Amino acid sequence: MDTKPINTGSAATGLLRRPDRCDRIALVLQGGGALGAYQAGVYEEIAKIPTEPHWVAGVSIGAINAALIAGNPPEQRVERMREFWNLVSSSVSGAAPIWEGQRAAFHQFSAAVAAMAGLPPVAGCAQVVPPSRAASMPMSCS
Repeated sequence: MDTKPINTGSAATGLLRRPDRCDRIALVLQGGGALGAYQAGVYEEIAKIPTEPHWVAGVSIGAINAALIAGNPPEQRVERMREFWNLVSSSVSGAAPIWEGQRAAFHQFSAAVAAMAGLPPVAGCAQVVPPSRAASMPMSCS
C-alpha cells in the first residue's frame, strides 16, 4: 500500500503515515469513564500535530470529549478538556481501600450521594419535577 507522510512539525512525535486516497481524518472516541480521562491525555498529544481531524464522534463519555473538541477553537480545546476533567474527577482523598468490602462500601456511598444530590458540575440545574408539572416546566436545563 502506498503511503504519504503527515508532517507533524516535531521530531518528538515522529513521522506518521496514512494511505493514499485517505484525504479525511476521523477521531472516534468510545465510552467508559476512565477511558474518557485517558482520551483527554491522548488528545493533548494529538493536538501538538498540526493536522486537524475532519470529523469527531463519540459515544457516552467519548461523546462529551468529542463535544469539547468540536465545540472549542483549536487553541482552547486542551485547556477546556483539562478544566472539564478536573471538575468532574473525584476529589476524595485518603488511603486506598484495604479490602474489597471497603471498596464496595465506598462505591455504594458515592452512588447514593450522586443519586440524591447529583454531580454539581454535570447536573447543576437538575431538578426533581413531578410528572404532573413536567409539561409546564421550562426546558432550559435539559
